Amino acid sequence: MVTAVFVCLGWGCGPAPEEEEEPPEFIPPPDICNTQDEALSSASCELSLGQPQRELIGRLGDQDWYVVQLPSGLTDRSLLHLTASYSVPATGVNLAVNVVRANGSSIMNGVDVHGAAAPRPVNLIVPFNESGTKVLVMVSDQGAKHFDARAPYSLMVEVVDNPDANESNDVTPTPIPLTAAEGATVKGSQTGYLATANDVDRFAFEVPAGRKVTYLHITSPKQTPPPAYRLAYTLRDSNDVPISEGRVANEFNGVDLATARITTGGRYTLAIEGYRNPSSNVTTVPGDLRQQYQVEVVVYPEADAHEPNDTLQTAKAVPLSAPGSAANLTARLGQIPDPDWFAIDLAPSNKPTVLYYQVSPTSNGGRFATLPGPKDRLVRVFLPVTQGANEADRQNACRTQASACPRKDNGDDEMKATVDAHCGLSPPRCLIASREETPKFTSLKNFEGAVPVPPHGAPLRLYVVVQDDGSNWADDLDYQLKVEWRADADEESRPQTVVRTLGGDTGGAFPVPPSGATFELTGTLSYGHGFSRNFEPEDAQGVRGPRDYDVFTSDTDRYELRFPAGMSGDRAWELQWEVEHAGAGGPPYDVVLEVEFCVGAACTPVARSIGYKGGNLGAWHSAGVQGAAFQPVYSRATLSDRTQVTALPWGCFCFEDRFVQAGKFYLTVTGVDRTSYANARYHVRTAYTDYPKPYNGGMCPTPCNFTR
Repeated sequence: MVTAVFVCLGWGCGPAPEEEEEPPEFIPPPDICNTQDEALSSASCELSLGQPQRELIGRLGDQDWYVVQLPSGLTDRSLLHLTASYSVPATGVNLAVNVVRANGSSIMNGVDVHGAAAPRPVNLIVPFNESGTKVLVMVSDQGAKHFDARAPYSLMVEVVDNPDANESNDVTPTPIPLTAAEGATVKGSQTGYLATANDVDRFAFEVPAGRKVTYLHITSPKQTPPPAYRLAYTLRDSNDVPISEGRVANEFNGVDLATARITTGGRYTLAIEGYRNPSSNVTTVPGDLRQQYQVEVVVYPEADAHEPNDTLQTAKAVPLSAPGSAANLTARLGQIPDPDWFAIDLAPSNKPTVLYYQVSPTSNGGRFATLPGPKDRLVRVFLPVTQGANEADRQNACRTQASACPRKDNGDDEMKATVDAHCGLSPPRCLIASREETPKFTSLKNFEGAVPVPPHGAPLRLYVVVQDDGSNWADDLDYQLKVEWRADADEESRPQTVVRTLGGDTGGAFPVPPSGATFELTGTLSYGHGFSRNFEPEDAQGVRGPRDYDVFTSDTDRYELRFPAGMSGDRAWELQWEVEHAGAGGPPYDVVLEVEFCVGAACTPVARSIGYKGGNLGAWHSAGVQGAAFQPVYSRATLSDRTQVTALPWGCFCFEDRFVQAGKFYLTVTGVDRTSYANARYHVRTAYTDYPKPYNGGMCPTPCNFTR
């Protein structure tokens, strides 16, 4: 016993703490029961059922033999249960246990090969109905290489009834009767235990005829300590073909395995057993008397009116008769697998148009709990491949010919492999747009897009598929698929390049160019995702996710602006642009102006990208100026129906004389930082005046070197 001395000085001393007693030291009895003969002849070696025995493997080669007298009245439900364990965090002994009959025939055996890790219990359970017999138990270190003269092991043997009322159902399945529930639903349940080594529990249930969704749910509470196995299941259809398999990922968690499958009537069977890793050499999966599992089977009627549409060949046809027509479709991912295919049929049209699509989740439906697994839905748009005399030719054309399947994977090997994989399917199909679910884009915020549709003299079909990536998840909740065929009047009337003369000298007006048609370029950006300038898709900014894909280039409008005849010398450039708002949502895009200046008659382009960026910035003339002296290059104002950006004097926007001498320059308007797929109506006002011009605190330097 250890005595603590408690000393208190000063005021406020409380009572002394109680003395703590150490557990009594284990004093082993004399080392007896070292042989089978000794166990059979000595009363000291007899174990009492249900009573623990503590002993040492106290020397190399030590073996402990015990005899157990079993009672009369054992039945086919009787189990012989043995547990042997060390209660210390470390021991060199790899505890081995062997249970045999008096004639030496084996009943069960097990070993804890833990190496340098903590010891684990040896837990053995077998059916045993040999009433009134004696069995022998031998305990040792595996291989007789280690001993532990300080820490004893504990050994207990007991006889219990099998807690699984369905045994024996290792071969003949236990029925799960399905009875009527709400509507046309039927359901049933059962319970069981994997109580013995290599136990397999089989069940069977009858599914009504017709296309049904059968939901299977296997659960069990978390056990401490964890069970000796990881539960696994296999579900087979009426033709004895496996249609679903699953296993517990970690034995430290409770059991929560579920699936939902299309069934068509007949007798379905379910096998539940402990998981045996095929890459290991384990041949015996232990049983466990504590873990009762529950099986729930519910058979629902099909709730998706568009089913069956799980393949391209069975896609739900969605005809759109003319630009301006639309369709709103309600569907659900109600089972595994459940790709929902829709064939969007566009009538002939001699004008360029746009097909808009959007997938939105709802909270309707959900007859069963969302299946375990990652939520990684996707929506994809495909173009059928028709180039080639036969399917092999079409598959090859899809992989290799841009005319059959344009590409824009930009060196992304994963996306290239995805496109190639779809080209190799039957029939081949070209992936032209893809949206992937990402956690930061909540409520499928990025699941929309706009696809340019060229003029076509015959009906045109595009395919849209909504599915779970990997087909291992379903939620049975409705989603809405909206498709809208939009006219594109701006593209219909716009030449490839619009030629205009630059607005005239404005004299003293600066920096805002005049309004009016002479100074204004107007257009509409109708499709594409635009580019990211100030948005970060990884942070869920904008409408485009980090793994989203479009094969087509976003809509751009190109202008050739000619300098007026006789214009010469450096000139100040007045520049302002506006983007109209899409209702209350603000502008669908910001815009960027891609500028190509020309030098000489050959018009070798010198490029410059102009777009809004807030804060104090450096200008082309500010080399060597300290950052604290920087000033805003652009101002941005939100008006009632549009957002306006103006180039400020500090930027010293100007036309260099060498560019003016070329007689023209090019301006391309493109969208950036898209916030919605509404059309973006823009106005670019541009003019010139005298150069240089003053700014707050200085004067633009000469000569103009705007492209420095």
